Parts: sequence; structure tokens; C-alpha cells
Amino acid sequence: MVKSKLSKLALVAAGGAVALATAAGPAFAEPPAPSADLGRQSVEAPRAGAETRNPEMAPESMDDRRHHTYKGQVIARSGLNVRSHPNTRSRVLATLPYGKVIHIECKVNSQNIDGNPRWYKLDRKHHHHDGWVSARYVKNIGPAPHYCHR
Repeated sequence: MVKSKLSKLALVAAGGAVALATAAGPAFAEPPAPSADLGRQSVEAPRAGAETRNPEMAPESMDDRRHHTYKGQVIARSGLNVRSHPNTRSRVLATLPYGKVIHIECKVNSQNIDGNPRWYKLDRKHHHHDGWVSARYVKNIGPAPHYCHR
């Protein structure tokens, strides 16, 4: 009888583990679904080495890439602070409203914000200042920005 109860318990535990792995597997394997409130479909970045179909979206040389502007949309409900440096200790220059489309020059790794260490440098031509925003609160529109050149 003890062996029977123990066998049943082991079978139930194994079945639960398989069910959990089956349910959790797609959550780790697929990118997050786009927010319904943004009303936009997500756009995947092209794979490395893949042929680019839209020549306007892909710079032709490294010089062009440095001047290419990437776009993103603010997803922070309360707005997104633009800072003087890529960290939360630096001065706030402005606050961008939820849903605003921003122009991004490049990205760096800096202070980790909710699991995301990337910060985007705003394009001065479109935002009138050199500011930084946490990538954690920006949804990319098109390809992700390249890293900033030092």
C-alpha cells in the first residue's frame, strides 16, 4: 500500500512537471506579444546576413549608419524621463509622453532598469537636445539601434 501511494505521488508530480514545462516553454521561446493598447503589430529586426528588402531602412556604409535615425515609441504610461547621461542619477532634461514616437541615434549599455541595461541616445536633430532614455520603456519601430561609437 505504501509503495502504491508513493508511486501515485511520483506519477502525479512527474505529470505536473511535464504540464508546467509544456505551458512555460512557449513563453520562453517566443518574443513577447505586442501590447493591444498600442494598436501596432510588432516588427522583427532582420536576421544577420539576411538580404534587406527596403534600401531606405538599411544604411549602405558605416558612415551612413552613424547618421541613420532609428525610431521607437514610448511605452511608459506615466511618461519617460530624458536624462543628461544614461543613468537615473543624472539630471532630467524633459519628459516624453506615453505613445510619443522618438528618434534614436544609438544605444549603450549602462544602468540596468528592470532587467534591461540598454539606454538610447536621442537624435538631436529631432529632439533639440542630447538626451538619454532607458530602452526598457521604448518599443522599437523597425530595427534596433546600433551601439554608439566612442
